[in-house]
Order: sequence, then structure tokens, then C-alpha cells
Amino acid sequence: MPEIKKAIVTAMIGPENKEKLRAALAPAEVIFCMPYGPDAREKIALASRDVDVAIMNGDVEDCVLESPNLKWIHCCRAGVEKSVSQELFDRGIILTSSSGRSAPALAEHALMFMMALTYDLPGLQRAQAAHQWAAGREYFMRTGMYRKTVGIIGAGKTGLELARLCKDFHMTVLGWRRTRKQESNINEMFGSRDGDDLKDFLSRCDYVALCIELNDSTWHMIGAGELAAMKESAYLINMGRGALVDEPALIDALQNRRIAGAGLDTFETEPLPPESPFWDMGNVIITPHITPQLPDREERMLRYVFENIQAYKGSGNFVNLVTRKSLLTRT
Repeated sequence: MPEIKKAIVTAMIGPENKEKLRAALAPAEVIFCMPYGPDAREKIALASRDVDVAIMNGDVEDCVLESPNLKWIHCCRAGVEKSVSQELFDRGIILTSSSGRSAPALAEHALMFMMALTYDLPGLQRAQAAHQWAAGREYFMRTGMYRKTVGIIGAGKTGLELARLCKDFHMTVLGWRRTRKQESNINEMFGSRDGDDLKDFLSRCDYVALCIELNDSTWHMIGAGELAAMKESAYLINMGRGALVDEPALIDALQNRRIAGAGLDTFETEPLPPESPFWDMGNVIITPHITPQLPDREERMLRYVFENIQAYKGSGNFVNLVTRKSLLTRT
């Protein structure tokens, strides 16, 4: 790889980490720009005119792509579907991400959905607000998570963290990914490329957790047919992207109790419109696509940056390298 001559950094990091990053990029000229605020876009456009490396706080800015020297972009976030384009691959630009920076917190978030739905936290809160003692037979007949089956779609960093947590509940953990490559804490792995049937996978699960990236092959992967394959007692958890699910089909399944409930952190339209039926469903828990941060989130985020600087300078072994498989052209 050629020497890094000029780099723009829009990642929001502290002074100490700025100096560490400047040293790692040396002898390159490094320009730090705030990603937000007055004239931020104009300042980024000016600073990125002839950069060969861009380390972005979020998605790729169009103005950065205007640099004719651009060779590598790192997005300091996990989901990069808005940054992946055919242009990048046609120009030979390397795109990497910090996928995994928040995996433990995202896994906890998914587990929170699972526990809250299992114990009907929304119903208990409604009863508390009405000063009602919710000790009826319906609640008594509920069962806990112990020894139930969770199906994790997307056995990446977040999915594997969730699998680890679920094993503490003595759950059976099924994994879904492109291939059946086995991972720790997964009892049985299924692979789409190995000919496994998603509906068969879903039919075995008491919980289905979406932890997979959004691309052309996963867009609306959970539709009416897939929801019909799930148990009526099952819960759907979406920690990925809203468009992984056909939302009208999910609304229909929830309204007609074809599945027991859902924990949704992501939606096709965000913020979720006030008129969405999801708001008024007693068997749905909504969070606003926000997960509490990890105490070392900045360091975890930069760990991938530092590894990829070394890859750029010599080894070529990029981590979280984005390929054409991540292209999203469907809407």
C-alpha cells in the first residue's frame, strides 16, 4: 500500500486519542473536523479535497468521495449500508468499519427485550399505573426463559455476545449465517448458502433475534411467510435494521396474535411516525434506535482503526472489511 499523505478524521474522540491517532497515521498530514455544528459540512468538504484516507464519525460524506486520491475510508460505526456504493468498489476504494464496538451493550439490549417480553413488563407497568394487583391466572401460567430456544440471525459480534449471555440462562442457542461454520455458545449453526431453510429454523425458536446487517439479500427477510412459520408463543427481537422486516406483515402478525410480541429498536422510517400502529400495541416494546454506551466505547471503536492503519501500511489484513455482499439497492 502507498504511504498515507493526508487524512481527514471526523470521529468524535478525546484529545489523548487524537494524539494517538495522529501518531499512528504519521507522517501523514492529519486534519480533524467536527462532524456536526455550524458549517461542518463545508469544513469537511474543504479539508477532504485531496485526502487519501478518511476516518469518518458516521456514514461517508459525499464531499469526501470527491477526492481523486481517496483510497481508504473507515466508518467508526457498525451499520454501513448507507455508505456502501458501487462507486467505491469501481474505484477500488477500501471501506472498513468499527462493527463490534458496541456488541456487548447491543446484546444486553436484546436480552432486555427478551426478559421484558417474557415477564410482560409492559402489562405490569400498565397494572401499576392503574394500581391493580396483576396476579391473575394468565400471568401465573407464563414461563421463564430457562431452557427455551433462541434463534440468533446474524452470528457476528453482537450475535455471538447474545449467544454467550443466553447460555447463562441454560437456553438452546441456534445460529443463522451464510455458512454453518461453528462458533462457541451456539448449539447448532444453520447456513443460508448450505441450503438450510429459514422457515424450519424459525419454527424451532421461542425467540428470534435479528443481529444481521441489512443488504440486498437480507432486505425484508422476515415477511408474512416467515412470521407464519414462527410459534404463536414466540417473540421477535430486532437489533439490526428496520428493513430486515416487512413491517405491514409484522403488524398483521402482532395484531392477530400469530406471534406473541416483539422488541423493536429499529424501523424502516425513523423516528417512528406517530401514526404507526406499533405505538399502541400492548405486546410490543419500542426503543428509539439508541443503546447505552459501553464505558470503553471510544477505545473499542479506535481499536479497529489502529488495526486497519497497520493493514493499510503493510499487512493488508483489514478487519471489518466491507465487500460487495453488503450492497443495498432495494428500498
